[in-house]
Amino acid sequence: MKRSEMNYKELFDKWCGLNNHGRVWIVTDNVQMPLAQEIAWDTAGEVRIFSNNAELLDELKSLSSDDLLIALFSINTFLFQEANESFSPFGKPDWLAAKYTFIRLDISGESLKQGLSTTKEDVYSKIAEMERFTSGQTVHVTNAAGTDIVMQIHPFTTCSHEVTEKDSHAFLPPSETSSDVCTETANGTIVVDVTVGQLYHYGSLHGYFGMVPSPVTITVDHGIITDITGNDMAEELKQKLFALPADCRRIVEIGQGLSDMTPTGLIGVDECIRSTCHFGFGDGSSCGTHLDVVIDRPTIKAIE
Repeated sequence: MKRSEMNYKELFDKWCGLNNHGRVWIVTDNVQMPLAQEIAWDTAGEVRIFSNNAELLDELKSLSSDDLLIALFSINTFLFQEANESFSPFGKPDWLAAKYTFIRLDISGESLKQGLSTTKEDVYSKIAEMERFTSGQTVHVTNAAGTDIVMQIHPFTTCSHEVTEKDSHAFLPPSETSSDVCTETANGTIVVDVTVGQLYHYGSLHGYFGMVPSPVTITVDHGIITDITGNDMAEELKQKLFALPADCRRIVEIGQGLSDMTPTGLIGVDECIRSTCHFGFGDGSSCGTHLDVVIDRPTIKAIE
């Protein structure tokens, strides 16, 4: 059977060991309900609609350590309907006894199946490749579109992407391994040839971009974006980003995707593609300003 023909039971068994679990429950919203129902059909799971009340949490608390809870939300429900108060992509809720899987926000069924079909060997080899870079090392990133930038980095880290006996949490499909960029050390040019993500500033959406119709060139000097050129998208991005405080233009992250997926224009999917890397800009806080951009087929080398 080809990977693309695998059903959700086989795919979740691969990453979550369904055959070793009891019940499968999926908590979702109206936007992701069709996908939740597909997963439930294949896994003999039960679906619950999210509501931020004690009744739902009491139901979920009844799940045992043999069960599996899958959290499947849209961005709107997670960020603005308070689902993020009870569920996290990066760790299991303290109140939950069951094994736990958080699915990438707003993902489509096609992208989810593609990502879950990625071989574990490919995922873990990419993580190992990036873990070879050490704290304080300077890296040089290039690609065929014209990216040419150097920066000093911290170690690459990633969260759990597989439910195991040692770790009862997974963020799926396998997302990224990433490193913080040392302040003021990045200099050069990033030529975005895949996707420009959403621009958020303290919960307010300032711009929704997507796949680039033609490359967008970002100039970085001592860790700060000093210019953005290219097409109409580049002009809009520059106008909106430069209207915010200068710290919002600081490069704070470099990340490497881990899953084999097709670009969609949704930054949450495209930054996870194994043949890409992405750069994060913002003020470095968890709830402040953040913007991600994705480039295709990078070469990342250490400068000795």
